[in-house]
Amino acid sequence: MTPVILITLGFATLLVLVSVLVPIAKRLQLPFTVLLAIVGAALGFAPYLSGGDLGSFKVVIDALGALQIPAEGFLYVFLPPLLFAGGLTVDVRRLFDDIWPVLVLAIVAVLMCMIAVGLTLNLVTGTSLMLCLLLGAIVATTDTAAVLGIFRDIGVPSRLSVIVEGESLFNDAAAIALFVVILEVVSGHGEANLGAGALEFAWGFLGGLVFGYIMAWLSGVLISQLRGAAVTEITISVALAYMTFVVGQAFLHISGIIAVVTAAMIFASDTRTRLSPGTWETLQITWRQLEFWGTSLIFILAAMLAPRMLGSVQWIDAVAIGALFVAAMIARAIVLWLLLPVLSWFGLSQPISNVYKIVLCWGGLRGAVTIALALLAASELGGSAYGPELPPEARFIFVMAMGYVLATLLIAAPTLRPLMKFLKLDKLSPEERLVRDRVMALSRGRVHENLVQVAHALGLSDSVVRQTEQMVQADVVGGGKLGRDDLVLAGLIVVANRETELSLEYLQRGLVGRTVAERLRADAGRVLDGVRLSGNVGYLSAALRDQRPSRRFKAALWLQRSFGWSGLLADEIANRFELLLVKQLMLRELLPFADAKVAQLIGQHAAFTVKEALEGRVQAISGAIAALDLQYPDFTKAMRARYLERLAIGLEEAEYRGQHAQSLISTEVFESLEEDRSARRQVASSRPSLDLGLKLAEMLGKVPIFAGLKEDQIARLAQMLTPELFTPGERVIRAGDQGDKMYFIAAGIVDVLIVPDPVRLKTGDFFGEMALLNDKPRNADVVSAGYTNMLVLKRRDFEALLKAHAGLREKIEEIARKREAENTRPATVAGK
Repeated sequence: MTPVILITLGFATLLVLVSVLVPIAKRLQLPFTVLLAIVGAALGFAPYLSGGDLGSFKVVIDALGALQIPAEGFLYVFLPPLLFAGGLTVDVRRLFDDIWPVLVLAIVAVLMCMIAVGLTLNLVTGTSLMLCLLLGAIVATTDTAAVLGIFRDIGVPSRLSVIVEGESLFNDAAAIALFVVILEVVSGHGEANLGAGALEFAWGFLGGLVFGYIMAWLSGVLISQLRGAAVTEITISVALAYMTFVVGQAFLHISGIIAVVTAAMIFASDTRTRLSPGTWETLQITWRQLEFWGTSLIFILAAMLAPRMLGSVQWIDAVAIGALFVAAMIARAIVLWLLLPVLSWFGLSQPISNVYKIVLCWGGLRGAVTIALALLAASELGGSAYGPELPPEARFIFVMAMGYVLATLLIAAPTLRPLMKFLKLDKLSPEERLVRDRVMALSRGRVHENLVQVAHALGLSDSVVRQTEQMVQADVVGGGKLGRDDLVLAGLIVVANRETELSLEYLQRGLVGRTVAERLRADAGRVLDGVRLSGNVGYLSAALRDQRPSRRFKAALWLQRSFGWSGLLADEIANRFELLLVKQLMLRELLPFADAKVAQLIGQHAAFTVKEALEGRVQAISGAIAALDLQYPDFTKAMRARYLERLAIGLEEAEYRGQHAQSLISTEVFESLEEDRSARRQVASSRPSLDLGLKLAEMLGKVPIFAGLKEDQIARLAQMLTPELFTPGERVIRAGDQGDKMYFIAAGIVDVLIVPDPVRLKTGDFFGEMALLNDKPRNADVVSAGYTNMLVLKRRDFEALLKAHAGLREKIEEIARKREAENTRPATVAGK
């Protein structure tokens, strides 16, 4: 047979084989990668065990033997889809909540592992330190999928999952970046210079971040032009992964791994909103398929090489692999038990219990990335995995790395579930058991009622009904087994989970865009974590945290105040209103859910507390919406009308689909209706523009004290004043500060926090003049009570203004004298 036929047959055989192994792994309760390694090694041993006489099976073995993938093939063909698929699953919004612990853990954990492994193997084997450090960088990569699979099994808080997921992803990227730097030194293409190595690592890391962002942005621009063609959008995502990796790694000499991971996360968070409806779900399936193929083929092809590579293993190699296993475990333990508590102490990360740390430490499985790097290193050191014999350095790298991967898969992986059972991590909490038992009882009760009705309709005897009753009967677990606080906790968990489901339902019904839906889901995840960590207090704290301005909002506000750029701030305020509006509707939908459903699970008394928590959130959100209504009434009215239109279009879709499912309308009619509905939905999805009202001419016209000024005077005045927007609750003036500005309210309200009776100032008022006239510190805090537009006048311009406009000076001084006369003590000077 020709090589092409053999290679094609070999790949097809492997694809069938790995597909068959999936259900077998589930049945045997073994990690899939463990079974891949076992079967791959068995295929590698087959020619030796059979003495070369394989009969008809020889064709298959020859076909598999023809799959001699070069080391660069593992790196450039298999690695990009693994990294890109991992990056697509990261919740970027949640990741940025904990970006510092993620980055610190990723970089420090890699360095710890590399140093611990390098020093240990240098001591045990006498191999050069640089070669041992190279091996340390190779084995520092982790199997992200395996770690997250463990977390799903034990049900850890989602925030912890996000931290570990992000840490694992950046861990791989940092390890590979170090691997490239050290490999150049070991292979003779670079110098062993610590400063140069650190600079190269920084260039590769930062360059990868920037290049990955640019590539994802360019793909988004291209997809926007091709919207509506799902196959082309998915194809662009595949091209994005490979082009980003190849161009970054081979041409720009930056970290292609960092670039691919960054591109994937940006694609998942921003570019996905530009995809045509339904494409994102199909794209995710496509990438899961590519990831499955990549992981499976790397494992099984590398395992097939194991007999040839490990055939000459000696006892000293086994000792070295054991030392490597222990050193990597100790390095991981140092990070978990020494570094993480420090981060928690500084408030950068949530505390992790010791039982979780034990699972994380023992569950540090190694996978496809480690194998791919080992093959590449062996190739760069002058050896070929398919040659008769490897040079000593190449053999050391491959034998140690492959032996360590097999040790984690054959020792750590199979013992994870027993370890979890021993630590009782597989047990439901009392609150979860309560929910399970109540749900089972209620569900089985309804099932029983329906079965009885059907049995009577079918004319079945009472004995059959009684048998059915015995099958479905379940005792409701009484709430007395748990205290009231535990019942409330169980109810809040149910409500938080329902909030997550509603965010997805709103997206599917077309009520919100994907960006808003993702933000809703992320916020619901924070609320759920807050409940699990601190109960009712944690629920409300997490919910109130969502009302605070985001980092993006703060950045937009800074740009407006520093450079006068209002566009981004207008978008952020519009986003905030849409999010608050949808949250308000969602919470109002949760109130009857708590009354009807949750009360059945935890009882009316505990459900009342759950409803109080929901009502508290509704009131807080209503207050935030009222502040926006007050400042931007035209915009908020238009947004409500647009949302109602989207709701109607979503209801239309459900109606059309129902009629089509019942064959009341033909497929042609349904498609025609859908085409019309989609066009209207696209129009309804566009948001009305928001005018912040920060145009100087308009703002000056709203301040009575400037009335009567001539056009040339207003023009000069406009050069002195700076428009600024203050957000609800933001402090404008702090008591005790040395004043250097005064403020004119063009629109909005502020509260002057005078003891005992605060004073409220509104549109047209001004404050802060006393500190400039008398050169005294501020005597009271001034806080914005809503979104407030102000004109800010600095001290130097204040003095110039008073000199140029005598009439204006008299008005300001007159009001200042009245205020000073009204105050009976310095602490009550209004806003100065």
